[in-house]
Amino acid sequence: MEKKLYIIAELDEDSQMMIKEYEKIIIENGFFGKQTKNIPYHITLCSFPTDMENTLIELLDKINTRHNKFIINFSGFGLFGLNVLFMNPTMNLDLIKMYNYLKEDSFEKNRELAAHLTLIIDEPENILKILPIMVEKIKTFSGVIKYISLYEFFPARFIKRIELK
Repeated sequence: MEKKLYIIAELDEDSQMMIKEYEKIIIENGFFGKQTKNIPYHITLCSFPTDMENTLIELLDKINTRHNKFIINFSGFGLFGLNVLFMNPTMNLDLIKMYNYLKEDSFEKNRELAAHLTLIIDEPENILKILPIMVEKIKTFSGVIKYISLYEFFPARFIKRIELK
C-alpha cells in the first residue's frame, strides 16, 4: 500500500473514553478487527503525498488561527460494504469549513468528504454479528473536535498535533 499523509480531526478526551467503551463491547463479544490500533478515534479529513510533510506542518499552525474546536454529533452507524462499521457524524458547518480549507492542497481534492469514525474493520460475517449488538447498546452522543493531527500511514507514524482553541 502506498504511503500517504493524512490530516485527521480528533475528538476530545471525554469522547475518546466514551468510544473506548464501545470498543470494549466489540472486544467482549470476541471481535478485534483489522483497523489501525493505537491512534485516537478521529474523522479523516484529507490525504496528501508524503513529499508535502513540511508544508502540512506549517498548514497545521495556520489552522489554529482560523478554526476553533467545535461540537460534533454522532447520529448512528454506517457501513462501508460489509467490512467497515463506523459511527456516523452529523455534518455541520464547522466540519465542512475545515474540510474545504484543507482539501485545496489535498492529494484527493476532487473527493467529497465521507465523514465517519471507524469502530471496526473485519470480515463481513463478523460485522454482521456485532452490528445488532452495537445498535442495541450505543446511543447518539455529542463530542468535541479538539485536535487536528498529521499522520503518515502505513505503518502509522505520528507527525504533529495542534489543539484547537
